[in-house]
Amino acid sequence: MLSKTSGRRVAAVAASLVGLFAPVALAGPASAEAERSYFFEETASAFWAVPHQCADGSTVQATLLVITTRDFEAPETEDADPTARVQYQAVCSGSSFSWVGILPATITSTEDLKSVDATGSGTVRDNRGVFHQVSFDVSYTGVGPLETEVDSNVAEGFSVNTSTRKEREAVADGLVTFDGAVLIDGANNHPTRPAPFIRTDEERTTRMP
Repeated sequence: MLSKTSGRRVAAVAASLVGLFAPVALAGPASAEAERSYFFEETASAFWAVPHQCADGSTVQATLLVITTRDFEAPETEDADPTARVQYQAVCSGSSFSWVGILPATITSTEDLKSVDATGSGTVRDNRGVFHQVSFDVSYTGVGPLETEVDSNVAEGFSVNTSTRKEREAVADGLVTFDGAVLIDGANNHPTRPAPFIRTDEERTTRMP
């Protein structure tokens, strides 16, 4: 049987042990950090009207599109392989002629969508299966006000997604060759297609742990 003194000593030791180990029990693993992702895309687009001679000798208005793209995803800060989509279509009586190519490009941009310059060349295939050499040197200059749209939403409480789009109306000036022949050399001039523009899209996503 323990004496009163011994009982007090046992109680004191027990209290010390509880005080020593209690913080260890309460301290759990470090809280996980939220996962964040970022995607950026810049696009510049313009149309030109091009006279096209059909097989029957008649001339129709063909449409030429040059649209540049550079994009990247964090942790990258620049597109290693920017491209330009160069597309041509002419509709003749009873037939058509078209070609399209996604060509490597060197793209230089300025802040606030003020300008985009793109140059490059490559091979395209027409709708008859024939390959051709195409080159382009196009400049887009922002002339309209900077328009910004922001959309944010929460998905089931687990992630937050914010989309930001910025756009300026622009003018374009370009030189495009097709098998060495000049297709266009001057300002965008298509009478019915949308006006040129420079646009950026950004996607920011935060996923909760």
